[in-house]
Amino acid sequence: MALIPDNAGAITADWLTSVLDTPIDAVRVVDTNSGTTGRAVIELTSESGGELPDRLFIKLPPTDPMQREFVRAIGMGRREVLFYQQLGAEVPMRVPHCYYAASNDSGEEYIMLLEHLEDSGCTFRNAKNRYSKDYIRQVLAAFARLHSSYWESPRFDTDLSWLQPLMQHEIAPQLVARALEVHADSMHSIFRSMAELYLAEFDAIHQLWQTGAPTLIHGDVHDGNMFFDQEQPGFLDWAVAARAPGMRDVGYFLAGTLAPQDQHAWGREMVDYYRQQLAANGTTAPPMEELWPQYQWHAAYVWVGATCTLAMGDEWQPVNYVKASLERLHTALDGLGSVEAIRSALRDK
Repeated sequence: MALIPDNAGAITADWLTSVLDTPIDAVRVVDTNSGTTGRAVIELTSESGGELPDRLFIKLPPTDPMQREFVRAIGMGRREVLFYQQLGAEVPMRVPHCYYAASNDSGEEYIMLLEHLEDSGCTFRNAKNRYSKDYIRQVLAAFARLHSSYWESPRFDTDLSWLQPLMQHEIAPQLVARALEVHADSMHSIFRSMAELYLAEFDAIHQLWQTGAPTLIHGDVHDGNMFFDQEQPGFLDWAVAARAPGMRDVGYFLAGTLAPQDQHAWGREMVDYYRQQLAANGTTAPPMEELWPQYQWHAAYVWVGATCTLAMGDEWQPVNYVKASLERLHTALDGLGSVEAIRSALRDK
């Protein structure tokens, strides 16, 4: 395997020629940034023609040492590399085309050379402009195609054994506790209720989130990890792909996307639509009596992610942005009765 460049500036024409098996005469870095992971855009010059695009989108480890260690520890880079190596070309949904992906065994070093989606005419941040029942249904139908293709797949014991159950990060309770201490007095009352329940029942709640038939899930579907191509949704950032119940994707997406007034009006209808789409794709779909409680539980996972982000101050996202997102989530959790649904499910176990 070719050596993996440590940063965008280390990507040379010779290295690209080697991994892409196409003569590259020159390469120029036109943009770089680093957050959860490192990102760059490069321009290629090749006199030999061929089918390579003029620009590629690059994913690399983040530059911040602490963030880099976090990504390595939970395997985000290596997991996404494995996704593109083994699943990118077969999943029944639009994902970025991958020209090359590699990582070392520890996952500390990795690189992905991906399609530059804007150059392909794709659009981003679509929820605001496309938001409607049809938009929600399009995404749920895509989930159903993905989940049905890997529903209780025997491949989880063979070539897809690297897809692990949902990650349970020991740092999460620490961050939730920090957010509770700093922000509880300025938040909706459900913030304290959810935080105290999560801290008291951390292990049990994560076990509850494993309830249901395992399948391949994206695990982090929100507007920033989606795009549209020719009126069809596509999905990027597969760093937390997992073997888990499909309702993780459904609950995460619906709780984070539905407007507060539509959560009450459309929630059950949309979960039932997902169930119908599973059946249409040949899966024996669980009844609504199973799926609705799972929705109530998994909606709370979105809250955990947002609350951990809030605890980091402005390091991961601007605090004001996260607080606005949490206000929406608190309304959703309140309307769904998620806190009491989780308590009830834990009592019944």
